[in-house]
Order: sequence, then C-alpha cells, then structure tokens
Amino acid sequence: MNNSSKSEMMHDANSPASKIVKPLIPPDAQERIKRAVKQANASLREQIRVETGLRLSDGAERFAIPFRVCEGFTGPFGDLIMRYPDRQLWWLICGLRQIGGIVEGAEWLLEHWPDLEKWDRLPPAARGGGDAIARARDVALELQKFVANPPLIGEIKKITADYLGCYFYPPGRPPWIEIYWMPIALIAAMLNIRMEDLAVVTLAHELGHGYTHLGRDIDGASWETGGFSKSDADVKEGLAQFYTEVVTQKLVGRQPGVHEAYEKFLTLQGGPYLAHKEWLKEQPQRSETVRFTLLSSRTNGIVKQADWLAALDETNKKLRRTGGSGQNGLI
Repeated sequence: MNNSSKSEMMHDANSPASKIVKPLIPPDAQERIKRAVKQANASLREQIRVETGLRLSDGAERFAIPFRVCEGFTGPFGDLIMRYPDRQLWWLICGLRQIGGIVEGAEWLLEHWPDLEKWDRLPPAARGGGDAIARARDVALELQKFVANPPLIGEIKKITADYLGCYFYPPGRPPWIEIYWMPIALIAAMLNIRMEDLAVVTLAHELGHGYTHLGRDIDGASWETGGFSKSDADVKEGLAQFYTEVVTQKLVGRQPGVHEAYEKFLTLQGGPYLAHKEWLKEQPQRSETVRFTLLSSRTNGIVKQADWLAALDETNKKLRRTGGSGQNGLI
C-alpha cells in the first residue's frame, strides 16, 4: 500500500478482527517479527539503493523513512476476517503447517506399515493401527481442502492494497512504514513459511515504495509526490514487487527462506501485484532497463501503465543498441 494518508479504517488491537485472530497466533510472533525486520533493515536498504541507484539524501536533506511494527489489520484484510468471523476456521488456517505434518507423517508411516506390522518389537498398542493412521490422514486432508477453499483464497487475491505493511506519505509530514505482525503471522501459517521471512519480504516491498518515490538520482531529483500518488497501481506496485523480487534473490545464499516466502506469497496475490511478472520476460538486462525507465518516467509526474510499458520497451531497445552502457542520450 502506498497511501498518502491513513484514510482507510484500521482494525486495531481492540477490533473484533484482532480479537478473533490474536489468540490463535504464537505468543512470541510480535517479538519475532520485530527482530526480523530490525535485523534486515540496513541490508535491505543497501540492496535497494544499489539496484535503483537512488539515495534517500541529496546532501542537504535526508529522508529516513522509519518503520514500526504495529498490531491490528488494515481495512481490507480486517474486513475479510469479519466476512468469515469463524474462529475455528482461522484456527485451522493458523495450524496448516501442523495439519500438513499429520498428512506427511501418516503417509510416511503407511508406506511401510505392512512391514511394521510384522516387526516383533512393534508396541502392542500400535498393532492393527494402519486403518487408524489412514483415517487420520484422510481427516487432515479434508481439513486442508476446507481451509484452502477457493472462496477464501479468491477473496484474498481480490485485495488490491498492501495489507501486511503500508507506506504512508501524508502531505506536510515525513513518510513512514508500518509492518502489521498479526496478518504476517497468519499468512505465513497459511503458506507454511516462516513469519520472519515473510516480514522481511514485507519490509522490502514497502522500502521499494519509499525508494522509488523519495530516492534521489544523481541530479538530486525524486518522484514528485502528487505524481507518485496518482500514478497507476500497476506501476507503483509493480516497481515495489520488482525490487522485492530482485532483493530477495540476492539474499538466497544467506536467507533462502526469504525468496521462498516472496514466491509463495505471490500465489495469494493478484492484480497490480503481478504486473511486474510481465515486464521484459527473459531479458538479460531486465534490471538495468527497469532502473533507467524508472528514472526517466518519474520525471513526468503521473505515470500510466500504458506509458510505462511503452517506455520499458523503448528503453530496452536503446540499451540493446548501446550495449547496456546507458550512453547516447539514454538517460
């Protein structure tokens, strides 16, 4: 989300949505997510700075873009919880990893159960347990299917605003980022990924908004706030997603789970959050092309999706002609 103000109603710590979900989340989730984003903050900023070529300083002024980890839900996700206000449903969602473990473990046992039944050291209470194990597996499979039912997943994919974190830039105030630990913990459980990894993905995405908006180029120029605010979501979210993808790929050697979290979270996203996947597929100079296109396009103020795609194509052609040097009037 890249809101100019907190215009959307938030579901805070005392809201019905928060009261449904909070008891189901591990009690140490908030602290774990705080620790993860704090540890990743500096390296993420450096990676994004390198990839974009933009700095949050022009020598005379510096934009820190602080972040804070908050309790509660954004309007869209909190509204979704209240459309499905069933605590048992969300309890099952939070336990998907454990349910998956039952399925995997039961199948592993059943694969060799005939041999185990013949084993003279098999505990008496376990003898004849094949049917019970199969029944447990089948029950767990049915619960998995129920939780991952198309209506709920479809509803999540329809959300067209960031709900794990937000980048705020209200008029007359310094911008800031908020990271929402409750939906991060919930979605991480749903996707069977570490909440710490998804928190890092969230911070990378919101920093992507901040750097593409406020980052200074070599001339000290940034994206004018009014133009940034009114630019198409496919462009703004596409850029934030693109740099999240690039940065998490860079972290694979040290934190492989972060890129996995990015990829798995994409399966719950739609609309503008997938726009970047169509940008210059399989082009070896994709990152360079996006960077040059960002630098040139944002000087126009409001950037529409059609204009962005045309500029990407034109920049790609120029880079191919110049061998990716950025010379001959490219920027």
